[in-house]
Amino acid sequence: LPPTSPKGEGLELVLVLGGRALRARSSRRQQRAGRPWVMSVAKHISHVKWHLGRSSNSGITATVFGATGFLGRYVVNRLARAGARVVVPYRGDDYDVRHLRQMGDLGQVVPFEVSIRSYEQMQEAVAGSNVVINMLGKQVETRRFDFEQTNVFFPRVLGSICAEMDVDRLIHFSALGASASAPSKWLRTKHEGEVALMEEFPTATILKLATVVGPEEKFFNKMGEFAKMLPALPMIGLPSAKQQPVHCLDVAAAVQSVLMHQSTAGKTFALAGPKVYTNKQLYEYFFHTARRPNKAIPLPQAIQELIGASLEWLPKPALTRDMVRTLNADLIAPSDLPGLRDLGIDPTPMEEVTLPYIKRFRPPATGTIEEATKQPYSPQNQA
Repeated sequence: LPPTSPKGEGLELVLVLGGRALRARSSRRQQRAGRPWVMSVAKHISHVKWHLGRSSNSGITATVFGATGFLGRYVVNRLARAGARVVVPYRGDDYDVRHLRQMGDLGQVVPFEVSIRSYEQMQEAVAGSNVVINMLGKQVETRRFDFEQTNVFFPRVLGSICAEMDVDRLIHFSALGASASAPSKWLRTKHEGEVALMEEFPTATILKLATVVGPEEKFFNKMGEFAKMLPALPMIGLPSAKQQPVHCLDVAAAVQSVLMHQSTAGKTFALAGPKVYTNKQLYEYFFHTARRPNKAIPLPQAIQELIGASLEWLPKPALTRDMVRTLNADLIAPSDLPGLRDLGIDPTPMEEVTLPYIKRFRPPATGTIEEATKQPYSPQNQA
């Protein structure tokens, strides 16, 4: 047991993490409040020093929920590169978070097994952090977790825990198109989660994301896998429905910018790319870049939902009825919300970042002379 302070100031616990001694003090007031162990190992967010390097200690201790997904690795890498200590709560196997350890110095990225149904485990995951980021938001319901549990109840509980533990900043990831009248259950529960979180933690910052593109994303990659296998590709979503894809590195940079500016607390930002596309244009762009004949076939929404209904019973469905309803909505940034440029970030055009991973879906013997001879890059020959 930790020793009692001779002056009656409370209890003190010394932890050794990453070769450094971290002290956690429990005051008499905290003990009377029923919280005997509240760690205080991070600086206040206003005293943080950014851009010190990956092996430095910037003063940030961030707990990132949902970091095992595609976007999580870029957010964790951005924080670790700035010298933050990152706690990664996860469930399942340690294999799911193994790749995140390499993004920081020894002991800088700390996986922490937790169940979001355990209030005590969530408290332990948040304890000692001055920043909490919630990136949970899977688009598939399971028997154990439905959309209400992950998108509504969890943000409410997390906001309550962060307020109880005096967390400096809380960032919550939501989606463009989320509203009470949205056509899909996923978008409606995302909106309900925003409202629930702000009730518990009014100074939280909400980031509403467009479709995110990047090497591991599931939009173009899924499109490419089906284009290789099927003689015709059903176009999911109305051809006239609009999207505004945003690059994953821009989202990670936005997280850091939000933390660097205290004025962003309590605000909502729409993170979207610089250009709006229709679903038809996105399919045309993919097939043109992949150098394949355009096999996309528009279908009525009822037929799309029928395809989703036949696939959603699989363990990891590529499509569900709710995904179809989401893609039939306009997922673009509203004009009344600040965006990437308000955070000092110039949005990256989709065409500049999708070529390296879309071109792996090209058929054999479709390369140009410049590609074969490894001559300098030419947009006319690469597009």
